Amino acid sequence: MVRIAVISDVHSNLQALQTVLARIDELGCDHLWCLGDVVGYGARPVECLELVRDRADICIQGNHDALVAKGGDNTYFNPRSLAAVAHNRQLLDPDQLAWLGALPTRHLEADGTLLAHGSPDDRDRYLITAGDLESVRRTDDAGAGPGLTFFGHTHQPVIFSASGPVTAPRGCCALPSGERILVNPGSVGQPRDTDPRAAFLWWDRGDNDLHFERLEYDLEAARQEILDAGLPPRLGDRLREGR
Repeated sequence: MVRIAVISDVHSNLQALQTVLARIDELGCDHLWCLGDVVGYGARPVECLELVRDRADICIQGNHDALVAKGGDNTYFNPRSLAAVAHNRQLLDPDQLAWLGALPTRHLEADGTLLAHGSPDDRDRYLITAGDLESVRRTDDAGAGPGLTFFGHTHQPVIFSASGPVTAPRGCCALPSGERILVNPGSVGQPRDTDPRAAFLWWDRGDNDLHFERLEYDLEAARQEILDAGLPPRLGDRLREGR
């Protein structure tokens, strides 16, 4: 039995990441995949980056990762996000910035499993509506036919198949076969589905089941570190709201 843990959108929230990794260790997962946005928003980019770099077999580049590492177009970032980008960048050393900047924008496994941050063909595109998801699911480039596409970016757990979306999935979900399924594990460090608990999933390759988990973590400590760093208070307050 092979278990693969899938995480996304850590966003420099060390307390949430440590809690999730402890649970992954408890489960005895064999591999860890990260779908990007290791940094941004939170106060502890160095520690989060090093943990993900050390633990993840695969890490995809998120839009916050790219902006922190390389700068560029920040049109779609609000002033609070840009404040966190500047804060995170100044804490990371050249080697860490180079690692973020060199991450792939997608990864295709030999079995057709695809990892992306946003849409497989556009890292920055949000897959939110059923129309968004269906347009990707039907695209051959989504990952060599039937199988799984894991994506992040929206900070909301979802399973999307030919029968439509299952939002905020809980517990064990058996996967249909013979079609492409899109799956978002939710966000480790900044959930946006009104549930403030850290989100991740693990995939049992033997039974072909997905297991969605939500974990309490020391949210108040993460919030206080954001305030202590002089970042916009809203970045900390929204952790309490899960949005």
